Amino acid sequence: MPTLYIIHGYDAAPSNHWFPWLQDQLATLGVACHILALPNSSQPNLNAWLTKIEQSVAVHDEDVYFVGHSLGCITVLRHLERMDQTIGGVVLVAGFAGAVPLLPQLDEFTAQPLNTAHLRQLIKQRSVIAADNDATIPFALTESLSQQLDAQFLIVKNGGHFLLGEGFDTLPVVLDELRRMFELARLKSPTHP
Repeated sequence: MPTLYIIHGYDAAPSNHWFPWLQDQLATLGVACHILALPNSSQPNLNAWLTKIEQSVAVHDEDVYFVGHSLGCITVLRHLERMDQTIGGVVLVAGFAGAVPLLPQLDEFTAQPLNTAHLRQLIKQRSVIAADNDATIPFALTESLSQQLDAQFLIVKNGGHFLLGEGFDTLPVVLDELRRMFELARLKSPTHP
């Protein structure tokens, strides 16, 4: 069965937004889901966040999936850049790989270009989700991320930044994407009849 890790964003925590809902939904599917608590999220440090992920994710294989939100997306990708093992997939919500004009304090995460060729090889299934009215992360940055990763790109009308304060304590589009990925992986499995 798949194992999934949720990586939260800037100034967030595991109990925020739609993360607990997604964990509960995945539990009903028999998927082990871990919401990592990244250190000092109001003043994030890339190396500290990467260390936490490395300490928390024991295995990287085709049954492993990541969901990232906002700053969590580039953090997932920075982590995976260091890996050589293929993983099942990523769903990246309101992500970015370039500098965010309103948030220069996050520039450390985007200072170096991503090794997108390596990431495309490593991550079997890739989806990026954006809102058409995100006031935090410009739409063009999330669209660019999807293009760099050659990812499925889904646009949610009036999604904002997918925050609890905007009404997002659930996010079915993420669950739908994960279900689609799990099913595709099952069908492609050599043990599938």
